[in-house]
Amino acid sequence: MPLSRPGSRPAPLVIVTGSAKRLGRCVIEAFARQAYDCLIHANRSALEAQHLAAELKLLGVRAEVVLHAINDPQTAANALLDAALQWFGRLPSASVLCAASYDADDALAPNPALMQQQLALNFLFPVHYCAALAQRLQAGPVDASDRSVTLFTDYKVQRVNPDFFSYSLSKHALDGCLPYLAVSYARLFRVNAIAPGPVLAAHGMTQAALNDKVDGASASGRHPSPEDIAHTAVFLAGTPSLVGQAICVDAGARFDARTREVCLND
Repeated sequence: MPLSRPGSRPAPLVIVTGSAKRLGRCVIEAFARQAYDCLIHANRSALEAQHLAAELKLLGVRAEVVLHAINDPQTAANALLDAALQWFGRLPSASVLCAASYDADDALAPNPALMQQQLALNFLFPVHYCAALAQRLQAGPVDASDRSVTLFTDYKVQRVNPDFFSYSLSKHALDGCLPYLAVSYARLFRVNAIAPGPVLAAHGMTQAALNDKVDGASASGRHPSPEDIAHTAVFLAGTPSLVGQAICVDAGARFDARTREVCLND
């Protein structure tokens, strides 16, 4: 277990779930550039996680990897916090819970197994993580350090459509839970949320095609960037007065510029 130098304070530590690839990688890179030590969480992306750890170390921070599937939310939450204590000897100053599964289904033909999977990863895991972190903080010495947990919901919470039903259901549940978590843990750590818009291409679409489609539909005529979301995560972690806030980082995509009242002509 690493020890800090005498008289020195250790760097702040961040855990980012699902951080080996895509948006999570961008988020943890932004924290590393702000001199946070980094615990990279991944499930199956072991090689990508190890390569990322090597890259982050070049920035002068410590970076370690924890591989753990989030099938059992309570077990996974404790495994991540155990890894923080094992590798760094301390609990995280910031936790960004952006691991997610984005699978297509709809309410007309609900898939019970997929619904359980989505709820476990996208809703129950963040709830259990907050509880596990609180229990450990309450069991230890009095700690006045500012700590934060940032949840990832989705802009679909505000722009409802029938697509990705189980995923959307889990994100609605997490969004609705935010004020309860914020109030429950306010004396121990701050809970906030980011609702990303359509950022990275998936399901066979190219990034250029996604960007063009979002630009054409968004009220602003622009698409959000991974960097904007990563900067927002750092901002939430570094602003002690922010409690229970949900920030939608979507470049206005939830305000579809083509949507008019049915009594009007487009």
